Amino acid sequence: MMIDTHFHLDLLPNMNELIRNFSYVDCGVIGVGTTPRAYEKEIKFTEGMKNIHAALGLHPQLVGTRESDIALFLNLLRKTRFVGEIGLDFKSAFQITRSEQVDCFVRITNACAKEGNKVLSIHSVKAASVVLDVLEATCAFQTCACIFHWFTGNVIERKRAIQDGAYFSINPKMLKTISGKETIKAIPADKILLETDAPFAIPATSVSALQSELQKLVAGISSIRGKDVSVQIERNTDDIINFGTNAIY
Repeated sequence: MMIDTHFHLDLLPNMNELIRNFSYVDCGVIGVGTTPRAYEKEIKFTEGMKNIHAALGLHPQLVGTRESDIALFLNLLRKTRFVGEIGLDFKSAFQITRSEQVDCFVRITNACAKEGNKVLSIHSVKAASVVLDVLEATCAFQTCACIFHWFTGNVIERKRAIQDGAYFSINPKMLKTISGKETIKAIPADKILLETDAPFAIPATSVSALQSELQKLVAGISSIRGKDVSVQIERNTDDIINFGTNAIY
C-alpha cells in the first residue's frame, strides 16, 4: 500500500468526504497536524480508519502564538505513535520565536525518545543542523523513527542525517529542484518515503487524485535514481506504519 506520510488532512475543506472515500482505496495517509487541539478533533473523525493515521502536531511556525499548547501536546502524546508536524523554522519571519521553538522541540523530542516507538514527521527549514543537534541530544534516533519532511538542508546536514538513520519523505516539488534531486539520489533506498504535503505542495482534492500523485511520485523518484524503487518504498512504508509495534527498548 502506498502511504502519504505527510498529508494535512485537517486543512482540506472536504476532509469528511476524503475520510469516507479512503475506505475504498489501497492507499493511505499519515494525517499530520499543526496543533494538539486539531489532533483531538481529527482523531474522532478518523476513528476506525485503518489507512488513516492521525498524528499529533505542533507546527514550529505556530509556537509563538500557541506556546501554551505544549502542555496539552505532552498530555496527548501517550495516545499515539504518530507525531508531526513538529520541528524548527528559522526563516526570517520566525526568528523572533527561535528560542521558544527550540525549547518546545527539545521538550517534545525528549518526551518522544523516553516513551519510544514514535514516528516523527519533522519540519527543518533553515534549521536542519539545530534539529539534528536536538534529535541526537535527546536520543530520539535510537528509539523513534525520525522522518525529515521536505528536507532542504545542505550536503553536510544531509550526510549527518543519513548517518543518524533518518528517513526522508519526498514530495513532487523535490522532483523539480536541483537540491531535491540531489537528496533523492543521495539517501539510502531503505530510507525513502512519500509525501504530498497537501494542500501545500499539491491540492489533493480527492482520494483518486492523491493515489495518482503518489504513483507519479514513485515513477519520478525511480527515474531520478535510475532504478525502480516502488517495491522498496512499500517496504519502507510498512516499516514506518508498523514501527515499534513489536519493539522493546
